[in-house]
Amino acid sequence: MRDAIESVSPADPADVIGRFPIADAGAVDAAVARAREAFPAWRDAGLEARAGVLRRFRELAADAADDLAPRIAREVGKALWDARGEARLVAPKVDVTLAEGMALVSPLVAGPGAEARFVPRGVLAVLGPFNFPAHLPNGHIVPALATGNTVVFKPSELAPGVGEWMAELWRSAGLPEGVLQIVHGAGDTGRTLALHDGVDGVLFTGSWAVGRALREATVEHPEKILALEMGGKNAVVVMADADLDLAVAETALSICATTGQRCSCASRIFVERAIFDAFADKLAAVLAGVRVGAPLDPEVFMGPLVNEAAFEKVNAFRGRAGEAGGERVPLPEPDLPAPYIGPGLVRFDDASQHAPYHREEIFGPEAGLLPVDSLEEAIAAVNDSEYGLVASIMSADRTKFEHCRGRVRTGLLNWNRATVGASGKLPFGGRGRSGNDRPAGVSATLYCSVAQSLLEGPAQLDPATLPPGMPTP
Repeated sequence: MRDAIESVSPADPADVIGRFPIADAGAVDAAVARAREAFPAWRDAGLEARAGVLRRFRELAADAADDLAPRIAREVGKALWDARGEARLVAPKVDVTLAEGMALVSPLVAGPGAEARFVPRGVLAVLGPFNFPAHLPNGHIVPALATGNTVVFKPSELAPGVGEWMAELWRSAGLPEGVLQIVHGAGDTGRTLALHDGVDGVLFTGSWAVGRALREATVEHPEKILALEMGGKNAVVVMADADLDLAVAETALSICATTGQRCSCASRIFVERAIFDAFADKLAAVLAGVRVGAPLDPEVFMGPLVNEAAFEKVNAFRGRAGEAGGERVPLPEPDLPAPYIGPGLVRFDDASQHAPYHREEIFGPEAGLLPVDSLEEAIAAVNDSEYGLVASIMSADRTKFEHCRGRVRTGLLNWNRATVGASGKLPFGGRGRSGNDRPAGVSATLYCSVAQSLLEGPAQLDPATLPPGMPTP
């Protein structure tokens, strides 16, 4: 059994990021115990004291963004432009949390002597993903700390170096000892942490399969809050009146950002039949020109996939496209070893979605083009999915977008914008296999807290308030 994770850059097998000890059950016990011991003092410190530490972290994160970006690029293969974008998201999370986020958990007053206060849950486990190894765990950690919880953080086993960097930044910000613990490991470590009796909630970002396993494993623990941000089988709808160049550019970005390894990337493109061929040709030309290469090269758009297992998975889906009735559009592959990969595009004759290629999350730069004859057919096709994270509507007519609101079953709906990217001041989460109705983003303070309703009475008994038949003491 391994005792350490060796983190190696997917861009260069000779580039070893470091070795990180795997936390066994005893190490998880110790981390949870330290977080539990630190909880009362952190809870009782009050919001202003906690906010002071968070604001110091914000300042350090803003100053260190240029240091963080290449670390992300090296460890997970994310292109530098993309890694820089992620690094710049870490600091602003503090301001959003302390303003809009904390407003969501301000006291609810029903009348004199009747109100609800939001209190911290206790010790929260944060299980981070590899694709946004800083931003997405940070999106759980900041609101958890702001609301008075302590945290045990398990980074993805594919990004332990970034996780350690984040934990060190919190220490430098003056976070008290024990308030944020970090443990490393793969699925076994995550499961041990999630099921630990000393953990009051699990904040998870990752795949549907792992999210389902967490839910099944904790079914006997309804008191343990689960906030599950999972996968997507996201869609772009392109209507005939859309600006073709805009639609192509936003669709290409939706397919290829982070080498297709975002839960919000698009793999189903529904195009009105009147412009299907023209759109397909333009999109293929753009995808053919996407520059793939070393992630630290500032001119590269797509780095490698995170590892060879991811490469094999994407290639397996590509091999099944023909079985699904699709015709692959010829696109060049980069003259680079696995896990480097180029964009993939497949044309279909109709919008039926019967095969795994249509229905399962691929998590790579691969998409199918499917023709539709109307907006209503497009809405039905988007909804024909077990997932429900994000969809984009490309049209010059705002009324078509407004018609989709509430009819398209997704947590996010964009108009003339790519499926990737979101506002940190709004909820972020999906429906179906994409989430469990505990969206992240600004709403994270809600699942990090629990409402405690308070009723106040007089300090002395008023006999007149006793019901009939109740004697006075």
